[in-house]
Amino acid sequence: MSMTDEIKKPQKVKKKKKKSFSEAFIPRKGDSKKEIASKVFSLISLAVLIVCIVILGVYFYHQFEAKKNNENIKVIYNQAQQKNEAAVTEDQTLVDESVPEVERPPLVKTSAAEEMLAINKDYAGYVYIPNVMSEAVVKTDNNEYYLNHNFYDQTRSCGTVFADYRNVVNDYSDKVSDNIILYGHNQRDGTMFGNMDYYKWDYKYWLKNPYIYFDNHYSSGTYVIISSFVINTEPEHDNGNVFDYNNYINFQSEGTYTYENFIKEITERSHFITGVDVNEDDKFLTLSTCTYEWEPARHVIVARKLRSGETTDDIDITKFTVNPNPKWPAIYYKYNGGSYQE
Repeated sequence: MSMTDEIKKPQKVKKKKKKSFSEAFIPRKGDSKKEIASKVFSLISLAVLIVCIVILGVYFYHQFEAKKNNENIKVIYNQAQQKNEAAVTEDQTLVDESVPEVERPPLVKTSAAEEMLAINKDYAGYVYIPNVMSEAVVKTDNNEYYLNHNFYDQTRSCGTVFADYRNVVNDYSDKVSDNIILYGHNQRDGTMFGNMDYYKWDYKYWLKNPYIYFDNHYSSGTYVIISSFVINTEPEHDNGNVFDYNNYINFQSEGTYTYENFIKEITERSHFITGVDVNEDDKFLTLSTCTYEWEPARHVIVARKLRSGETTDDIDITKFTVNPNPKWPAIYYKYNGGSYQE
């Protein structure tokens, strides 16, 4: 026998035929119960995966869209606002309160307000903190619609910053609400009221960004932040108590919603003490957003409007201190220990 006869030729390995999609996933006649169950499970898993991809895709597209819309609105607003700067010399909403309303000069909308109202008839104003946030504000007859509608009236989860429907935002100064309350989502990407979180734990953040600017249809206002706190919305989270800051819109002379009660509550609860003085003739601006210390909770920032003739140079920020004993709801102490010392 020759050597070549002793060497066996390698046998050819038969390749498995690849299954088509229908063979792999669609139940067929002759499949066992195990194969049918496996294919059904695979189809359901595939469907769930596709739905999740679509949902995530829509979410991220809406986030991208919201940023682009915000940038476009900001450009439109700023360009229109520049037209006003040369013409505006004083706040036209400040009038002698003794003058009958019928004799007061008519208020004239700014160019910026006209531009924004042309886009959305519910436009109420524009709020911004330099390097922190910049948002158009709307107002309608309820506090639900703009939770999930953007400034262009499209259904979007990011919504739009809106003023409490009970507020008077655009009128002569003596007719405007004592406390204008603005609501906005706490967006994880920092848009809307997403950057407000820094006021809770980075106490130097206030020193860098102590002012909020809010422009209505007729004038521009500057506000200095005087309080930042976290509050419960459910009574069971604070032994049956809720500080309903959102109902302090026009201060009462007596009862629950007085100026004195408002100042007492926001001072005791604040994470920091600014040293900025306040009085019962002041106007206030409140920003409210969701926060995640527990569910549900709200982070609230309150600011005082600068008085007539007062400028940012008149605000003494050297008295700023961290509050060593802020008042939290009971649920906070349950999970973090400690207690409020009155």
